Amino acid sequence: MRKYILIAIILLGFYYLNGFDVTPSKSLVINDKILESSNYSIGEFELSYDQLLKRFYITNFQDPNKVIWRNLDGKSFIRSANTNLNVNEDHGSFFFEEKKSIIYDNQTVEDIKIIDDSLYLRGHLFYDSVNQIDYSLKFYPKSSNQLGFLLKVDSNYCNQSSMIYFSDPDEKIYGFGEQFTHNNMKGKKVPVFVSEQGIGRGKQPITFLVDMVANSGGNAFTSYAPVPHYISTNLVSVYLKNTEYSIFDFEKDASIQIDVFSHSIEGGMILGSEPKSIITDYTKFSGRMKPLPDWVNNGAIIGMQGGTERVFEIVTRLKKNDVEIAAVWLQDWVGQRITSFGKQLWWNWELDTDHYHHWDSLKIFLDEQDIRVLTYTNPFLTDVKEKNNYRINYFDIAKDKSYFVNNSEGVPYDLDITTFSASLLDFTNPEVREWYKNIIKTNMLSLGIDGWMADFGEALPYDSKLHNGGVGAIYHNKFPEIWSQLNQEIVDESDKDLVYFCRSGYSKSPGYTSMFWLGDQLTSWDQYDGIKTAISGLTSSGLSGYSINHSDVGGYTAINTLFLKYIRSQELLMRWAEINVFTAVLRTHEGNRPDDNHQVYSDEVTMNHFSKMSRIYKALGFYRSQLMDEAYKTGLPIVRHPFILYPENI
Repeated sequence: MRKYILIAIILLGFYYLNGFDVTPSKSLVINDKILESSNYSIGEFELSYDQLLKRFYITNFQDPNKVIWRNLDGKSFIRSANTNLNVNEDHGSFFFEEKKSIIYDNQTVEDIKIIDDSLYLRGHLFYDSVNQIDYSLKFYPKSSNQLGFLLKVDSNYCNQSSMIYFSDPDEKIYGFGEQFTHNNMKGKKVPVFVSEQGIGRGKQPITFLVDMVANSGGNAFTSYAPVPHYISTNLVSVYLKNTEYSIFDFEKDASIQIDVFSHSIEGGMILGSEPKSIITDYTKFSGRMKPLPDWVNNGAIIGMQGGTERVFEIVTRLKKNDVEIAAVWLQDWVGQRITSFGKQLWWNWELDTDHYHHWDSLKIFLDEQDIRVLTYTNPFLTDVKEKNNYRINYFDIAKDKSYFVNNSEGVPYDLDITTFSASLLDFTNPEVREWYKNIIKTNMLSLGIDGWMADFGEALPYDSKLHNGGVGAIYHNKFPEIWSQLNQEIVDESDKDLVYFCRSGYSKSPGYTSMFWLGDQLTSWDQYDGIKTAISGLTSSGLSGYSINHSDVGGYTAINTLFLKYIRSQELLMRWAEINVFTAVLRTHEGNRPDDNHQVYSDEVTMNHFSKMSRIYKALGFYRSQLMDEAYKTGLPIVRHPFILYPENI
């Protein structure tokens, strides 16, 4: 036994003398001979090295006592892995299974240089004495209070990169775009991947039952518009430029780990004196939302379906009860299809002249009352052969011209929506973009409308191959930005004050989008998927540039079965309207089951209440206009998380 102990001591001494750290994993080995000094200037920032603690840390000359970033003492701050990632999709929900085959979690730092005001650290990552890969980490100044970073690891051996750094156990973490369940992400592991938000999102038994039927229950982190960006209560913000699937791990009290399924990680760190200044700096990257046209402030946008006669009837009743109406939103302009989920639409993007006959007369009626008209579109097409009055089947045209997103074998996807399927247009193809835009201009804008809902955008398959050579793994999160940008081009090419509203988004979506809405909340009171999540989604998204955002008054998803009922009540509708009066947009939605849900026009009591809400909303128009101007100049949201205004009290 003593013999083996002696051999172990000799081996340990050998590794020590040759400069290797013998801690079991995640060790950091520094070649001290290459350190020209202990301090390196990077613009207004400084990287320092504590040889005793094996600690790198970054400060800013404006506040040298505040550490912005540092590694865990003696531990590697870069990791890489070769990971088998299995991604499955079902009705717009995505499921990830990871299996790491090789993890390079030990690090050497072998070279540090300043080149053109940028600092480069280079070395190796390894998991044993034989297998190692190269890496480089660059820090570069973007402004006096923002530092960029770029990590690159050898792409021949890995497909996942990680950065690990110190976290103050007492700090709170806010942000990540639209987050509906949690405000403070400290102690959580946050995946960033655009998807359906789910139905129930943890509320039982509905989540379990929806997962049983369609794998679409969701969880606390599923979101149409997640963003890889957070702000700490220590007034340091971190964001990524990557579009690949990423995970921010805050589960350990004293560390943060960012995993990105890429061989590189690029982003920035922002140091601020207050949350407002951080948001202003961050939105220079994300883009800022322009003020809405003045007509939006004239009252509520009333969502309704049912055809010409029904619109005449409902508008007349609401006006009789002194409801201020800025616009009507007619999502079923393309005709209705009845499914087990409820009343849905024919996705063919042409007016259903049976459903909305005498369109010109309807438009004159609305124009006389200064009421605008909004419609609906999305990036899908469905085969409408079963529809008895279509004029052009755009699905057939797109299929013949290979305009759809393809799988890895070059076959167009047939994606499940609810009880029907659809195919997604490939907007990386310039020909498809112009073709689609021409359809919208010819079939929709020609009707004299003033805006539309630009729905979906979150369903690009992970393994898809795109016209421009891109793949879904990189373009999935980027697709909502492409979708918004296309809609913005339609607006820019028009001479009218058009608006559109999107539910899906990513980092740069604010720069391309008129306004957002928070997706499909359950018609319930709960904190999982109901009215409370509309508040959480609104306040969290405002930290990442989503300054003009709102929710459906009363929620969207209703369920009416023998065993499960979530039907919008009068009280829920009223309370939700009272919330939305103080947001950017007051817009109603009949929901997926209009005949079951209570509506703003259901009875005199509700109409009188909503009349008051619409008049309050209109009276606040001057104030909202000021806030929208401020949002465009500074990035600050219309509705603000308390942290923005009272960081010292959080």
